[in-house]
Amino acid sequence: MTTHRTLGIQLIPGVRRGHLWTYLFVAVISSAYAGALAVLQPGLLHAMGIAPGEQAMLTGLLSALQELVFIALLGPIGALADRVGRRLVYALGLLVTGIGYALYAQAGSVTELIALRLIVALGSAAMVGMMVTVIADYPQEQDRGKANGLQGVVATLGAFIPPMLLALPSVFAAKGYSEIGAQQATFAVAGSLGVFAAVIAALGLSAQAGRIAASAQPALGTLLRQGLASTRNPGIALACAAAFTSRGVLAVTGAFMSLWLIQYGTGTLGLSGSEAMKQLALPRVLCIVTGALFGAILMGFLSDRIRRVTAVAVAAGLTAAVYLALFFVKDPTAPWVFYLLGLMGIAEISAFVSSQALIGERAPVALRGVVIGFFGVAGAVGILFGTSLGGVLFRDIGPSAPFVLFGAINLLVFVWALRLRRQPDRTA
Repeated sequence: MTTHRTLGIQLIPGVRRGHLWTYLFVAVISSAYAGALAVLQPGLLHAMGIAPGEQAMLTGLLSALQELVFIALLGPIGALADRVGRRLVYALGLLVTGIGYALYAQAGSVTELIALRLIVALGSAAMVGMMVTVIADYPQEQDRGKANGLQGVVATLGAFIPPMLLALPSVFAAKGYSEIGAQQATFAVAGSLGVFAAVIAALGLSAQAGRIAASAQPALGTLLRQGLASTRNPGIALACAAAFTSRGVLAVTGAFMSLWLIQYGTGTLGLSGSEAMKQLALPRVLCIVTGALFGAILMGFLSDRIRRVTAVAVAAGLTAAVYLALFFVKDPTAPWVFYLLGLMGIAEISAFVSSQALIGERAPVALRGVVIGFFGVAGAVGILFGTSLGGVLFRDIGPSAPFVLFGAINLLVFVWALRLRRQPDRTA
C-alpha cells in the first residue's frame, strides 16, 4: 500500500498528508484549550469579586475537579476510540469544550462555575486523550520522535493563543465593557475556536487509523483490563511516571505562574487586574512559550537519535534543575527571571515530548487508545496532585513552593530513567 511522507515524517499506510495537516490544526486549538483556563481564570475570578485569599484555593479546587473527571474517563474514552475511531471522539470533545468555554464566564456564583468546569472537563478529556493518541497512530516508528516533536511545536504555537486571549479583556474594557462583561466576551471568543475546530476534525481526520477492525473488537471491559495490565511493562510504567511529572509541571506553571504575577502586580505594584495581566503575565508567559517552541524541536529530533528512555532521563534532569532553581526567586518581575522562564519552557516541553514518544513506542498497537488513556490518567493524577497541593503550598509557604515540589519529583524520575536505561529495550 502507498505511504505518504510530509514534514519529514513517514506516515503509516492509509494515512494521507491531509489527515496529518488536519490533526496539526486541531492540535493547535486543543493545546490552546489545555492552557487557556489557567491563564484566563485569574482575571475572571478577580472580576467576579472573589477575595484574593480565596483565589488560589478555588483555582486548585477547579483544577482538581477537572482532573478527577479525566481520571475517571480517559481510560474508557481511549477504549471507546479503539472501537469507534479517533475522529468522532476528537470532534465531540472539541465541540463540548468550546461550548463549555463560551458558558464559563456566564457563571454567577462559585457553584455555577464548578458545574460549568465539569462540562469543560468532559469535553477536554476526549480532546486531550485524542490529541495524544492520534499522533501515536499516524507516524511510522522511525519517525515517532519527530512526530511528537512536531506535535510539541504545534502545542507550543497553540500556547500562544491564551496570551493573545489574555489581552482581550483590556481591549473590551477600553470599548466600554464592564470588567465582567469583558471577561464574558473573551470567553465567548475562546469558545468559538472549539466549535470551528470540531467541524474541521470531523471533516479531515482519518476515519480508520488506530481503529480496531469490527471483527476483532473485544468488549470495552476487556479492552480496559488488557490496557491496565500493559502498564506493568517497565517502559510503559516509566512513561506513565513521566506523564505524571510532565503534566504536573505544565499545570503548575499554567495555574500558578500567572497567579503569582497577577497577585504580585496587584498587591505589591498597585496595578489593576487587567494591567497586571497585560504588563506582567503576558510577556512572561510568552517567554515560557518561546522557550517551549525551541525545546519541542530539539527533543523531537533527539528522541529519534537516542533511546527514548534516555530522552526521558534528559528531560527529567533538566526539569528538576530549572524548577528547583525557582526557590531563589523572590521578585518574579526581576530581569534575570526571564532567562529562567525561557529554560522553564524548554524543560517542560521536553518532558512532554519525550514521555509521549516513549508511550507511543511501547503501547501495543491493538491497545494503543486504552493504554494511552491510562497514560493520560497518570498525567491527570499529576495535574490533580500539583494543582490541589500546589494551591495549599502557594498560600501557606510561598509562590515558588509548587514549582520546587515538582523539581524534586522530576529528580526522582531522572534517577529511575537512568536505572532503567541499563536494561535492553525489549525488557525496559
